[in-house]
Amino acid sequence: MEDLRTVEAQIASLVKTRDKILAGMADENKKLTNDSSQVVCDGMKNFTCVKKLEVDKDTVVCYQGVPGAYSQQAMFSFFGKEIHNINVPDFGDVIEMVKNGKADYGVLPIENSSAGFVNGIYDMVGNNDVTIVGEEEVHVAHALMGVPGSDLSRIKTVYSHTQGLLQCTNYLSRKPWKQCSVANTAVAAVKVIEEGDKTQAAIASELAAELYGLQILAKDIVNNDNNTTRFIILSKQKIFVEKAENISIRFSLPDESGTLYNILSHINLNGINMTSIESRPLTGRKWEYAFFVTMEGSLLDSRTRHALQGICEDAMDFRLIGTY
Repeated sequence: MEDLRTVEAQIASLVKTRDKILAGMADENKKLTNDSSQVVCDGMKNFTCVKKLEVDKDTVVCYQGVPGAYSQQAMFSFFGKEIHNINVPDFGDVIEMVKNGKADYGVLPIENSSAGFVNGIYDMVGNNDVTIVGEEEVHVAHALMGVPGSDLSRIKTVYSHTQGLLQCTNYLSRKPWKQCSVANTAVAAVKVIEEGDKTQAAIASELAAELYGLQILAKDIVNNDNNTTRFIILSKQKIFVEKAENISIRFSLPDESGTLYNILSHINLNGINMTSIESRPLTGRKWEYAFFVTMEGSLLDSRTRHALQGICEDAMDFRLIGTY
């Protein structure tokens, strides 16, 4: 009986100790991340927590493509249809508009559930002074469309963005058509209607067909019924919203055994869930790679900061590219 009382007393003591530790972590979590006493790594400094993104009647948002593009749909879903917006031809142009202050925010596709990461986007974001401050998912239901009066038997060439073609390979593999990639799915729709060639078709959204007066020849031709594209929202400000729960970072590693394992151990040991990792070869550095990692977490959470601090100390070229 005496032993039981002793064990109960020890458990009670441990519970009090645990509660003190948790209370201390909660206090620490309330402190801003740009407090130099909390953050040693330069790549994590100067980020400011805000209640919500600043959006008003003067806010300008930039997207790539033309009206009817999925990027435009993502922009409207995130900011609302009344937002003042501008569109540009290329992904890199979106980055430049945000960097130069001609747009307050930019919208870019980053990943598709069927075709994977959009090539080059992480490189552009990682190599430029912009920050990911939000994300938006758009369900992508591609349709095949041609000029009025056309039909499937006439089609010889189909146009779309590379991702659009990849997301419809099951359908396209059964057709003897030439496949040509263009800058954007909606750009493909514009090309087909402007050239008026009944042997040409575009893979784009039904909205694009409606906007440009094209005839839908086949609906829902994607490989995956749950086909979804994730878009990122960019800003030149180092900010994050209070409710942010995802973090994206960039770092590079030397060509040495075990380096990536050591880096990822910081995520595992701090109980953080990694949701994606992408590697890209580094120009001029043979067999060395830049890694882009997205994980669940918040800069207001001490475990997340500890994981990031460890990665920063063990990796090269560390940069926090966004928390959203």
